[in-house]
Amino acid sequence: MSWDANFERVRARMHSRVMAYRALFLHRVEPNPVRWWQPAFWRVPQAGELGPAAEIVLRDLARYCYATKPTMKISRVTQQSDALAMAFAEGRRDVYNRICALANLSPDQITNIAQRVNQDE
Repeated sequence: MSWDANFERVRARMHSRVMAYRALFLHRVEPNPVRWWQPAFWRVPQAGELGPAAEIVLRDLARYCYATKPTMKISRVTQQSDALAMAFAEGRRDVYNRICALANLSPDQITNIAQRVNQDE
């Protein structure tokens, strides 16, 4: 492999979506910082502690994405279930679930976020 091909392969890994979400939302729990050139950098990180900004963002997303509320929607005009509005709400919930999965959040962390959303309301 040429040097350019190796460089592009490394660059693609560094910009991986999964690693980007985890870097955005999670603090590293390891006592020693890991440099990008060390093999441990490429490991899949375990769930860590949420940073204060990440916790605020996730609580806001949980509220907006119906993480703690049912997605059943009733039309104000016909007074019957609205399938399109319900599908839209389920799409929001799916985005929230994907962010939580990519950030490798534990079920306890997701439950804590949901409880705080209910306390805020």
